[in-house]
Amino acid sequence: MSALLERNAAAITSPRGFALLVAATLTVLGLIRAFVFPGVGGDDGEQLVFSQFFDWGYQVRNPPLVTWLLIGVQKITGANVFSIVALRIVILFCVYLLAYRIGTRLFDDKRIAALSAGALMMVLYMGWNTIHGFTHTSLVTAFYMAALLLVLEVRAAPSPFKLAALGVTLSLGLLAKYSFIIFALALLAAVLAERGTRRRFLSVWLLIGILIPLPLVVPQIQWLLEHMPKGNLTHADETYTAFDVALQKLKSLLRLVPAVVTFFLPFWALWLGAFWSAARRGGPPPESVRADLALFKRLFFILLAVAALAIVAISNDRLRTHYYFVLLPLLPWAFLRIAHAVTDVHIRRFAALLSLTALALVGTLTAKYFVEPLVCRHCEDHIPYDDFARQLRDAGFKQGTIFAFFHKDPLAGNLRVRFPGSRTVSAKHPDVVPPRRHAPGQCLIIWPVKGAVEPKSATIRTANLSPLATKLAQDYPSRVLTANLPPWRDTPHQLEYILLETGAGECR
Repeated sequence: MSALLERNAAAITSPRGFALLVAATLTVLGLIRAFVFPGVGGDDGEQLVFSQFFDWGYQVRNPPLVTWLLIGVQKITGANVFSIVALRIVILFCVYLLAYRIGTRLFDDKRIAALSAGALMMVLYMGWNTIHGFTHTSLVTAFYMAALLLVLEVRAAPSPFKLAALGVTLSLGLLAKYSFIIFALALLAAVLAERGTRRRFLSVWLLIGILIPLPLVVPQIQWLLEHMPKGNLTHADETYTAFDVALQKLKSLLRLVPAVVTFFLPFWALWLGAFWSAARRGGPPPESVRADLALFKRLFFILLAVAALAIVAISNDRLRTHYYFVLLPLLPWAFLRIAHAVTDVHIRRFAALLSLTALALVGTLTAKYFVEPLVCRHCEDHIPYDDFARQLRDAGFKQGTIFAFFHKDPLAGNLRVRFPGSRTVSAKHPDVVPPRRHAPGQCLIIWPVKGAVEPKSATIRTANLSPLATKLAQDYPSRVLTANLPPWRDTPHQLEYILLETGAGECR
């Protein structure tokens, strides 16, 4: 057993072995996700709808860089599920490699660099949830890692190229996710607090780098300002008293630290299991790493303070899970704190846990395909879209405009890849109407039988109010499709639709 653990550690902690471990794990997960499961979820479905055309923005909640990248990928792969899954796998691979480069900057022992980067797999939201969604969050995490790596590089040996690259990253990251600005400002504040290295960052080259992406950033921000909703964005209940609001904010603040700890599970448990003796008896870290530890601590507390201020300033409940991804660049801190006390035994132990984690991710995703239809109330990933598409073709739909309701099934994106010659509009974003790429054709209006309250009337009402202006009567005759969920084919799922041969309004 000891020889097996040693060979495993030697294999996956070498630079090539680590890259192979990450690439193999992500590739297998991506192939299962793209070709085994018949449907994709809401995040992927939205991107498949948005990527039908280029625009400076698609929704106020998220910037468009992911969509622009997907448009580029689809020039190669075509409009299919593989395109969005492949893009996400490439993004995640970049996250792991950037984390590894951060480790090589922080640790003399490159084996610890590999383990600290691979530990990202042990964070449930990073290792598991990003395979199914968190599209924008995955991309902004790559920018978090890139910005931190460049800061460490500039601290060690500044150069005009590194400073300009840092500026580009800080500016372009806004197009990945708007919340990136919080991390960017926190990172700059943390590093500018260091007297010895402050001057290295106060350079015109950093400003030049920030200015380079502005031809993309400025039009997007203009689009955002034009489309921002008017009025109260917090939707606070006016029936709440000041005491109720204050109490809710206090509860949210008290939940903040436990939420941070929970976000990193099961990493903490595995890390403690492997490195308990090193953490308990290692003593204080050497002088050579204390400046790096101080930087990580300042960054953590600044981010925590910003989160607390956000809870106080916004009369809303707890922060959403994807905001905690901003803390993933702090993962190396746990290893940096004990690296001086880590032995070969610790490395072999944690490497074994990392290999098991990779196998567990593949095994649980495979098990999800077989087990989930037996227990889930809404099997979003198992909806048999190919069967439904075949039935729609048999019913006479050839080409035109598809208007699809979004709750609970993400129909629009899934139907787009089954009918690539048609344009697809989602009722979740009814104003996002792609240009028509074909001669006027049919109009297909479709919705899940179960999900929203009165889904038929909700779908028709939204279609009537959208730029498509279908002007359909609420009692317009409709038909129902039925197909069974794979793999067991014993649970029926139903969709309802209206097919207008000559179209209606701009839906044609």
